[in-house]
Amino acid sequence: MRTITLLTALWLLLPGCRAQIKNAQTTTVRIDGDCPMCEKTIEKVAYVKGEAEADWDVDAKTARITIDSTRTDVNAVLQRIAHSGYDNERYLAPDAAYAALPGCCQYERSFQRRPVATTGAAADHSGHGHDAPATSVPQATGDPLGPVFDAYFALKDALVASDAKKAAAHAAELAAAVKAIPMEGMDAALHVVWMQVMEPLANISASIASKPDIDAQRKAFAELSSPMLALVKVAPRPEAVYYDHCPMYEGGADWLSKEKAIKNPFYGSMMLTCGSVKETIKK
Repeated sequence: MRTITLLTALWLLLPGCRAQIKNAQTTTVRIDGDCPMCEKTIEKVAYVKGEAEADWDVDAKTARITIDSTRTDVNAVLQRIAHSGYDNERYLAPDAAYAALPGCCQYERSFQRRPVATTGAAADHSGHGHDAPATSVPQATGDPLGPVFDAYFALKDALVASDAKKAAAHAAELAAAVKAIPMEGMDAALHVVWMQVMEPLANISASIASKPDIDAQRKAFAELSSPMLALVKVAPRPEAVYYDHCPMYEGGADWLSKEKAIKNPFYGSMMLTCGSVKETIKK
């Protein structure tokens, strides 16, 4: 009996252990779904250790989302959930993601679908029943990923110029651009890659924006290479993009550039032309 009591006490403590998120903020949001399998998927996609978690109610179709407000925001969590196939009050799932859900999980889509704004405003989510926070990041007409690439290349150029202040500003623009990307209209291939890269892109760029030291910025910038390469390969730019390599920095580091001539963001004027083109990505 004593053993059972002890096990029961430990079981009751486990949820509290998992829920220990610093700087916690909790928001309740509407998320469509239909069954316990939906619950499992929504909560799994939302969960990032120490950063975010969700508790979805299958009957109420609402989720209590708890985040560390210094590391992420509710929009990032809801984007992940939408990309997994579930419409919510701020973001709609891509049609391909919804279609990929098991039959028992294909709920009746209740949120009104509206066209994506392409005139400098954020995507119009006013028809969802609640207004999403406004963003100052413009969406390029016909090229929704344009702001992401523009901010990345501006960040790279600031590092080439060894301008830490501009690098921080452009990194903040990149983080904002990633969070403002609309999901409507993404094809299946882009949807899969975007799910993989959007969180590291947002987190790494936000980290760069918080660093006043150029050396720390450059070290974090090297981590952007892999997700940016994956993104440009699935969504090539109108002009060629060059994937460059520096063999000297940290045992070897890469970056993307719009220019064929090497301009090294890791060393700036100290070793401006150190490196070579590893790959050219064309549309």
